[in-house]
Order: sequence, then C-alpha cells, then structure tokens
Amino acid sequence: MRMFLFIISTISISLAFSQDLSLLEEARSLERQFKNEEAIKKYMDALKSNPGDPKILLRITELYCMMGNEADKDESKIQLYQLAITYADKLWMLDSTTADAHYAKALVLGRQITYSSVKEKAFFTKKIKEEADKAIKTDPGHVKALYTLAKWNDEVASLNPAAKAALKMFFGGLPSASIEEAIRLYQEVRKMSPAFILNNYDLALALKKTGKSDQAIAILNAQMKHPVKTTEDQVYKNLSKQLLTSLQ
Repeated sequence: MRMFLFIISTISISLAFSQDLSLLEEARSLERQFKNEEAIKKYMDALKSNPGDPKILLRITELYCMMGNEADKDESKIQLYQLAITYADKLWMLDSTTADAHYAKALVLGRQITYSSVKEKAFFTKKIKEEADKAIKTDPGHVKALYTLAKWNDEVASLNPAAKAALKMFFGGLPSASIEEAIRLYQEVRKMSPAFILNNYDLALALKKTGKSDQAIAILNAQMKHPVKTTEDQVYKNLSKQLLTSLQ
C-alpha cells in the first residue's frame, strides 16, 4: 500500500511539474508576442502551485516595471511600479541573500525615484548602488545587476549641479561615479550577453557622449541583427536605429 501511495504521489508531482512547465512556456510565448499582461497572468497561474519560485517572482517584477515604463499616464505608471514592488518584496522575503533579490530591490528602487521627493530620490540613488553591489558580490556574473551598476554610474555621472548639490546636502554626496566606469561595465555586460538590446543601446549612447561615435556605430550596426524578444527590446531596437541614423 505504501508503495502504491508513493507511486500516486510521484505521478501527481510529475503532472504538477509538467503543468508548471507548460504555463511557463505559454508565458514566454506571450512575452514574445508582446502580450505582457497576459504573460503575467500565466506566471501567476504557475505561482499558485509553486508560490516560492524565485525566478517567476523576479520575472513578474521585471514585467511590471517594463509595463510601467511603457504606460502613458503617470497614474498607471505608479500603479504598475507598486505591483512590481509587491513582487520584489515577495522575492526578498523568500530569501534576501540572493543576487536576484538584491537586483530586484535595485530595480524597483529605480522606479520609485520617478515619483519621489528630492530627499527620497537621494536615498534611493544611494540604495540602488548598494543593492547592485551586493548582487554582484553574491554573483559576479549577474548580467542584469552589472547592467544596473553601469546605468547607475552613467546617470549619477551625468547629474546636473543642482541634483549633485541635493545629494550632498542629504547624504554628504555619493560614492564616486564616472561615465568611463559605466562604459567599462556596459562592455562587460555586452561580452556576457551580446543580444542584451537595452545594454547595447545605453553603451552606444555613452560612447557618443565621450566622442567615440565610430565605436557606437559599430555596436548599433551589430544591434540591428539581434532578435526582438520583448516589448522593451522592440522599443530600444527602434531607438537604436534612430541613434544609428543620427550618427551616420
């Protein structure tokens, strides 16, 4: 009898695992069709049988951030970013020591900046670097955390004097940031993930800022050959094409 029950249990687990895989495949397929809202529903269906799956929690967080970026109205952006924060927090509560948890925290902090007070912006800017650094310390090859740190250097180095003065007033300044370090990190990410369209676009922009238009053009020409897998990819591939045209 015990063996029979074990077999039944094993079959049930296998069926549930197979069903989860099917849901994940459907979700990824919907993403490729630029149907992010429907993809999220599929990911949530998969979570019902495995509520502690960190990869699903992370992807839902990323998709809500992506949808927030694409929303036209500020109210919609804020609602979507708040949902992203909810799932990033779930991932954090699951295990706050993982690289993905630190990366997700940095990701949603970056979205919170868009609708925060000056003092909060300064705090979040500092925390983004801390979380990205922790993610990279945990996993030196975490591509998206490396990209996040590259973007942090890029944006902080490009702050206007008034913004830098505000950061100094609230926190005595920030850790050093430079466009050169941003380019180094963007290039490192590109070596690890050549088809990371957003990273390639930001790298090309950074190279343009530093007068290296020939290198930017080479990266953008290569960018045109990469397949589009998400709505974010489509947006930044279009922007890459526009940037390439302006540089030629």
